[in-house]
Amino acid sequence: MLDSLRRSASGWVAKLLIGLLAVSFAVWGIADIFTGFGGDTVATVGDEEIDAVSYERELRVEMDRFSQRLGQPVALADARRFGIDRATLGRLINVAALDGATKDMGLAVGDEAVGQAIVTDPNLQGGFGRFDRELFRQTLRANGIDEERFVEQRRKAMARDQLVSALTLGVATPEALVKVVANYQEEIRTAGYIILPPSLAGKIDDPDAETLQSFYEAGASAFTLPETRDISFMVLEPEHITQTMTISEDDLRAAYEQRRGDYDVPERREVQQITFGTEEAANEALAKLRAGAAADIIVKEIGLTMEDVDLGTVSRGEMLSPELADAAFSIESGAWSAPVKGPLGWSIFHVGAIAEAKPSTYEEVRDKLRRTVELEMAQEQIYDIQNSIEDARAGGEPLESIATRYNLNLRQIGGVTSDGKTRLGDPVELPESLPGLIETAYANGAGEQIPPLATTGQGYYWVQVDAVTPAAVQPLEEVRDRVVSIWKQRESASRLQALAEKLVERGNAGESFEKIAAEYDRSVLAMPGIQRNAQSDTFSRPAVARLFATPEGGFTFGPVGVGESLLLMQVREIREPSFEKGSGKYAEIEKSVRDSIQADILQSFVFGYQTELGVEVNSVLYEQMTSTDTAR
Repeated sequence: MLDSLRRSASGWVAKLLIGLLAVSFAVWGIADIFTGFGGDTVATVGDEEIDAVSYERELRVEMDRFSQRLGQPVALADARRFGIDRATLGRLINVAALDGATKDMGLAVGDEAVGQAIVTDPNLQGGFGRFDRELFRQTLRANGIDEERFVEQRRKAMARDQLVSALTLGVATPEALVKVVANYQEEIRTAGYIILPPSLAGKIDDPDAETLQSFYEAGASAFTLPETRDISFMVLEPEHITQTMTISEDDLRAAYEQRRGDYDVPERREVQQITFGTEEAANEALAKLRAGAAADIIVKEIGLTMEDVDLGTVSRGEMLSPELADAAFSIESGAWSAPVKGPLGWSIFHVGAIAEAKPSTYEEVRDKLRRTVELEMAQEQIYDIQNSIEDARAGGEPLESIATRYNLNLRQIGGVTSDGKTRLGDPVELPESLPGLIETAYANGAGEQIPPLATTGQGYYWVQVDAVTPAAVQPLEEVRDRVVSIWKQRESASRLQALAEKLVERGNAGESFEKIAAEYDRSVLAMPGIQRNAQSDTFSRPAVARLFATPEGGFTFGPVGVGESLLLMQVREIREPSFEKGSGKYAEIEKSVRDSIQADILQSFVFGYQTELGVEVNSVLYEQMTSTDTAR
């Protein structure tokens, strides 16, 4: 969510930025800009800095997105292999270049505009369509960012939006270019076709011994069993320690007295907050309100509605800052507060109904409190226990013995591949609470002592490689039937393709399609109209691509969408689209072309500013943060 909050809400501008920033490294590459320097700054663009916290947060966001698309978790090693780490840094560098450009040009956004943008942001609105303070706070906590930094990021995003709008608005779209794109996208072709099934390749006899041996050796990788490892792992989490704890009733009561504020129901108030850019504007509005002016009129004058300023029923702790909480909770019901400075500007508050605080009782919270205290005590002890286990390992004590002594479960998994499967490709059940388990096992050898890793439950786990079974090519005798089957499939496909190529030559030489089809007891079927991006069970993407690369009247062939058959096709007619300039379809294509031109303009501008401002990357810190040896 935070990523969407950082972007301007202006639609195509945000899409242009995303598209540009996602492909940045494809243009200028990362290696050429690496230099060595210390500190916690990953990269600089002129005076703009990208710190380690920002980079790590953005990298995790991108990895989560990629995980959702793949449908499985993406580890740091995968992120490096797919280039996610480089693309993320490239995106942040391009954002920094835009920030440097806005500063250089003197573009700025005032407090009032920033405050209004935040309170009206749909991403921060609750179920009733108004700004939700608790949702705001939860979002900040979830993304590890404080209010001041969030406001500053929103301010920069709005300034970037101003710059991007100035660069890209008013771009003219050449009519000739729109026509070319329209022809490409909307062209329709009709075709005649027949299906050539694998049976037309004839009976395929088994290969002789020499052919089979050669085929087997050429494709040995297809008959190679992957490397596997036998591993053991032991887990230590706070829950294991709480099972042995005893907390006296006196200690538990003492803990309650210290924490009763966490369990007491706080006072809650119906609060309205109106925020202004200056103290003078806030005082002027307050004078009008105290003189009897309607609040909705005052709110309307600054471009908001009463729903925008209504915080609902809130507690002191749900307010944005202590100063704002003091103002709202120091006045009586029905009163307006004096202006107070907050993170978003100068605010005045109106209080409606007040729900009094309700103190808790020890008996009500006893069980919940005990669990909380036990976990806290366990978290304090777990580090010491982890150190004791490490001392025992350093002294040569086996992991099996340590697990028994500390009453921990030592689990074994045999024959697991680097992608978490068996040699036969079946998935292996792995605990989700142990990130990096397989990656760590494959980064170390058998018998090596591996440092403890963190679990997702604030604990530790230890993994050891018990045995390594190297990758091995299966002997031909063991896979003969499979090799023969694959050879026959490929031989059949080769013969069928040769037949299709011969029929294409005959058709292009002037022989009628109907005559060719009749030889194989087939009738020519008709495809009444197909577009360039179409595909189906019959017409695969490659077949459609070949159809659109063939002139009118010409023959071609391609694979069917599902199965092993081939299509023999003839282009019967090519129909180019005809759009009126004022039509909706013309407008849609024109907009697409215009967006592409605007993206090119923005891309050129950003790269130019990168060159002018200068880009440096802390290669040492970058490698430390993305190294799979230190995967977090």
